[in-house]
Amino acid sequence: MKQLRPTCAVVDLEQLQKNLKCVRGLVPQSAMILAAVKGDAYGHGAVQCAEVLSAAGADWFGVALVEEGRTLRKAGIDKPILCMGGAGPFGAAEALAHRLTPLISHIDEARAIAAAAQSAGTTANVHIKVDTGMGRLGVPLHHWAHFLDRVADFPQLHIEGIASHLAFSESPAGTVQTQEQIRRFEEAAHVAKARGVHASILHTANSGAILQHPSSAFDMVRPGLLLYGYDPQQKDPRIDVHPIMRVTTQVLVVRDLPSGVALSYGGTFVTDRPTRVATLPVGYADGFPRALSNKGEVLIHGARAPILGRVCMDMCIADVTDVPIDVHPGDEAVILGRQGAEIIDAWDMAKHANTIPYEILTGFSERIPRTS
Repeated sequence: MKQLRPTCAVVDLEQLQKNLKCVRGLVPQSAMILAAVKGDAYGHGAVQCAEVLSAAGADWFGVALVEEGRTLRKAGIDKPILCMGGAGPFGAAEALAHRLTPLISHIDEARAIAAAAQSAGTTANVHIKVDTGMGRLGVPLHHWAHFLDRVADFPQLHIEGIASHLAFSESPAGTVQTQEQIRRFEEAAHVAKARGVHASILHTANSGAILQHPSSAFDMVRPGLLLYGYDPQQKDPRIDVHPIMRVTTQVLVVRDLPSGVALSYGGTFVTDRPTRVATLPVGYADGFPRALSNKGEVLIHGARAPILGRVCMDMCIADVTDVPIDVHPGDEAVILGRQGAEIIDAWDMAKHANTIPYEILTGFSERIPRTS
């Protein structure tokens, strides 16, 4: 069917493979790579990204929800899938039915999965999570030994892995905290082994840790943002990853306005000169944040065009007065990506919107079709 809406996202799957290769070169050859494809692969399309990453050598995939894992299985992804958010109170049976590996943080989760495994007449592979300083999910260290003893009561569970999550790995100022988390994790792994839990996969490292804390690699690393082309710190000279998604729309209307005209809801911008404006059919319902009102930019004819007034649900207004080439309806406007010598990436958008690139990328809505 012909795409009628002018706004679309093009995902460069060849660059995705190159980014994976770059990550592979940053970690020990013995370490497996779990590609984080939660949040629809950070907004890039989970199925198409997982298919490419699987063929390119990713060993595992990481999702947040059972539903996300089910989607990958139905699409034919056969590699191991870790449900990093667990199976939830009602998802144990479905997780097992789709051969998903739950990451367990509480004894009640262990009990539910063991019961589901017993009903299915099988043994469930699980990973268990220890909280070493994130304070979100995971068994607190002071309960760790007791938790391990209780999990031993469930013969239906095979503890394949032990995991934790690093809270400060993306911040150079957090080196001391990260090293302490790694030390605590090693202690937790030692306690588990002493109690007869011989997990074959230890893992803690996210994108930031891959770059800054090589001792966190253990048996598996969990890159996310790096795969999609972004350095969490924007400055590591060793990496050669590049953004894989370009989001564009087309100019809807061009208008010449005199000085003194209020634009968009609330009139938060008033023209102070004769101004040529282009109305674009993209807004916060598409994932172009309202926080970019009077702050953001788009690219038109290779020039930066500031956003004027408030971003609406379905539209926004760009100032094209200083664009050196006449702008007409149908001209391409780049929301994210390169046009000519200029580029707007998720870091640029995030700085204007006072957020992080993760939120920008995952915020692009389903009504923007992804193509490759």
